[in-house]
Formats: sequence, C-alpha cells, structure tokens
Amino acid sequence: MGVACFELSSSHGPMEPKSKKLFEEGKSLLNCGDSKNAVLFLANADELSPNSPHILEQLAKAHTRNGDYIPALKAYDRIIELNAATAEIWLSTGNALSDVGEYAQAIGAYENSLKLDNDNPETHHNLARVLYRMGQTSRAASHLESGLKHGDSIESWQSLATLIPAWPEADHLKLLKTRTVFARKLAEYYGKPWPTERDRPRPRPHDGPLRIGFICAFFHNANYTKPVWGLINHLNRSEFQICLFSDSPDDAGMPCYQPQATDQLYDIRDLDNEQVTALIRSTGIDILVDLNAYSYEGRLGLFLGYPAPVNVAWWNMYASSGLPGIEFIVGDDEMIQPDELQHFSESVLCLPVSYLTFTVDYPVPPVSELPQLTEGCFTFGNLAPQYKITPQVLDAWAEILRRAPGSRLLLANRTLKSPNNQAYVREQFKKRGIDRDRVDLYGPSDHVTYLRHYDKIDLALDTFPYNGGTSTMEAIWQGVPVLTIDGDRWVSRTSQTLLRRCHLDRFVATDVDDMIERGLQWACHSEAHDELAVLRQQMRKTLVASSACDTAALARGMERLFREIWGRALRRDQVRDT
Repeated sequence: MGVACFELSSSHGPMEPKSKKLFEEGKSLLNCGDSKNAVLFLANADELSPNSPHILEQLAKAHTRNGDYIPALKAYDRIIELNAATAEIWLSTGNALSDVGEYAQAIGAYENSLKLDNDNPETHHNLARVLYRMGQTSRAASHLESGLKHGDSIESWQSLATLIPAWPEADHLKLLKTRTVFARKLAEYYGKPWPTERDRPRPRPHDGPLRIGFICAFFHNANYTKPVWGLINHLNRSEFQICLFSDSPDDAGMPCYQPQATDQLYDIRDLDNEQVTALIRSTGIDILVDLNAYSYEGRLGLFLGYPAPVNVAWWNMYASSGLPGIEFIVGDDEMIQPDELQHFSESVLCLPVSYLTFTVDYPVPPVSELPQLTEGCFTFGNLAPQYKITPQVLDAWAEILRRAPGSRLLLANRTLKSPNNQAYVREQFKKRGIDRDRVDLYGPSDHVTYLRHYDKIDLALDTFPYNGGTSTMEAIWQGVPVLTIDGDRWVSRTSQTLLRRCHLDRFVATDVDDMIERGLQWACHSEAHDELAVLRQQMRKTLVASSACDTAALARGMERLFREIWGRALRRDQVRDT
C-alpha cells in the first residue's frame, strides 16, 4: 500500500520552475542519504511553493531522518491542513508523534491512517505500540492480531509475545501457544533449525566450583536489579564461580555489585548472538541464567539454541518463554498453581523464599510521616509505568475514589511527561466520574525525586493483571503498603510474593471487589490511618527482619537449585549415549 503520489501540478497550484528544480535536488539528496542538505533545498522549494503537499512530505521525511521531529510534525500538520493527508502521511505523523513520546496524539493519527487503509500491517503494529503505552492492552493485542492477518511480521509476533502476559483476556494456553509460535517464527526469521538434544553442549563432570553465567542488559540499573545483586553478592564463591555477560552501557558501571576475585566480567554489547554463544561455551559455563527475558528482545534469539549445557530463566521471566533453549524457569510457590504447570515449556523450579527477594544497597530518601495526618486528606498512588494502568485498573481506582469522598490519587511515570498524555489520562478518569482536580499527574524525574512522591502517598494501589515488581519493592521500602490482588497468572502475583513474606499479607485482596473494599477501609477510618502511620515508621526495620529481604536465604535457595539441575544434566547426559 503506497502513498498516493501528488502530481507536481495539482489542485494546490502548480510548482514554480525554480521550486521544482530545488525539490528534485532535495529529493535526490534525500534518496542518497544526505538528509541535512536535503532539508536546505526542500525548505527553499517550500518557500517558493508553500502549498505543495509533495514538497512538505519530502521535507518532513528529511527532518525525521535528521531526528528533528518537531519541524517534521509541523510539515505534516500543514499537509493535514491542506486536506491532502493520505494513509501514509497519517502513518508518518503517528510515527513522529510516537518518537517524541506523544502517544495519545499518535493514537489518533494511526486511527486516521487505518480509516484510509485498514490493511496496512505496519499501521496496526504501530497503533498497537502506542495503545499499549497508554494502558490499552486489549486494544493493542487486537490490532497486533489484525496486522498479522495482513502480513506475517516478526516484529508484530514479537510484540504480541511480549505483551501477552498482561493481556487480561489471554489465558494460560493462549499465552503458551503465542510464545511457542513466536519462537518458531523467530527461528525461521534467523534461518536457524529447531534445536535437538544433540545440539546441546555436553555437561563436563568436575570437582571444582560450578561455573554460573548471568546474562543481562540491566546490570547498571541499581534500582531495577535489587534482587539480582542481592543474589549474586551472596553466592558462595567456594562452590560457584560467577561470570557476568553484560549488555549494559560501557560507562554505566554496576553500582551495587560486590566483585570477588574469581568473578569474570564480559562486555558483549558488540557481539551478535552467535558470537555470544561461542563466548559462553569457550568460558566453560555450566549453567547460564538469563536475566533479560522479553525486556531485552535482542537476546531472545540466543535461546533458539543451547548456549550452555543448562539454561535457566529467573527474575525477569514471569510467564513461559516458549523458547526451546530455556529448560528451567525459577519462581516460587506463590507464582504458579499446580494446574498451571502444563502451560510452561520449561520445568518450573520453586525457591523457598520469594523469587523477588531484594535488598536496597544504594541511597534513597528517608521514610516520611503519613501524609494524611498532615494534609488532612487520604492519597492513593501508583508509580508504575503507564502501560500497566489498563481500563480495568482505572475502573477499580475510580470506584474507590467515588466511594471515598475527599480522597486523591497520585500517578507518576515517564509517559506523563507529555501534557497531551496527561490530558488523555484525565479524560479516562472523567469518563468514570472523577474530577480532574482529584488526580495529580507527574512526569519523569531523577530517581531520588521520583521516590519522594511516596512522601505524598498514604497507600499504593497495585496494577493488574500486570502487577508492580520494582515499584512494589520501592513503595514498601519507602514505608507505603501496596494493596494488590491474588491474580490468575504469574504476572498478577508478583506483588503478593513479597507482601506475604513480610508483615503485609493483609494487603493482598482476593479479587478486584475485595481490593476496592479494602481500599475504602484504609481510606475512610481514622483508626486505619493511625495503623498506617505506625506501619510506615516501622516498615524498613520490619522488612529487613523478614524473608522478603533475606537475600542470603535467596542465595542459599538458588544454590540448591543449581546443584539439583546440574545433577539432572549429568544424569541426562549419561543416558544420551545409551
């Protein structure tokens, strides 16, 4: 589906000869990759023929390639004002808006494009991407599936596989099928045969420490990797040698890592997956632990084969991967019910503690007093990404606000940097009967300032089906309990695995209705406020004494799993030659 080509002489007026020449030169430069000089020629052509959609389109493309999105959007706006926008123009407008974080406006642009061409898979995919950013998960999934009907795009399969744990209407079977199909599609895309047992490197019996590799693109992100460093720093180096394979930025460092003499670090940013596989095998890794999962999609292809004799997913994988190279997935007994095991392509291993057991080893603000006692109103809050705030979540939160007069809600995330995105969110609450002045919205900030938002929050409301993980850890560490639900899938239980392993199990509701009622009880009764005030001031001390922050126990539990699965690998290998 191409753009309808504008004639050089059209209803918008003929192009001046000089502007035509400038246009042709600018277009030629753009086609040759010289977008900077193309802008100069096309801008001059536009001055001479200011109502030419064709010139404006090429000018917008040149600005976009230069990364100058605002001038590009101004050019697209002028085409729209001329009533000359094609499906392709609307698509390009949506892309530019998305690139500058204007997701709410991009939704409208993509929808206009689909009105003119509903068969374009790229438009369906890109609309899904911004819908997801704004919390419209079900609509996003629907557009991904629509796009796949018109084109078998690996990008759309990957997006659907990434999104599906958070899709409320997707059950366990659909999730497994989708990710398994995606893995097959990815193998076809890379031209890789489906691996067999003979492709797996053989485990080498040895008396020395097991060599454990961890592969991650987030080692530099201290607030995100609280469980990761809690585990790695406590692993027993007399039994386990640690190798870190890092895709983190070169100068970012590893702020919470406590290196030990036998540890080995490898920078893999410039290596493709085949090269990483060769490196892992050359270092003699026995067990490789993937910490990326679908959060760093560039390494998914690594597990279309077996980079190590044993390959395990932990921490960032909260559903079946569907990938043939991942044999084990590590959770705990809160995460998976027995009847759900059949919907995993991996063997599920359970730790005796929360699989998200964490420690905070970097500077954070002190815990504040309960804001309700000083402000006189009760404030709910959530600092999770906007994509977790689905219509079902908005319905529940709005119901709480309607039934708790005078209460407020505070939201803060990167998406809310845009006033247009904020307006979109406010409109969602307005549709649910909540006035705009009851909802406080904040954009991104440095991490300490971000955590200071908890100084204004009495009780955090969790998202569902995609619970908080990092945001739950940070909320309770800042003294703010998180009200969550016992959900129907792994991703809906990531908060409860922490809350039930400390003193906060009463903040786990049985379902959404129970969550609403519990939220009202905490907001509407003065004795509940007094209890929250005490909880808040004692929170860190109580957490540190609980299993939720016992990272030494996390390490001991993981060590037992490492020994167990290595024993399995050796026994399996003995059978291999028989």
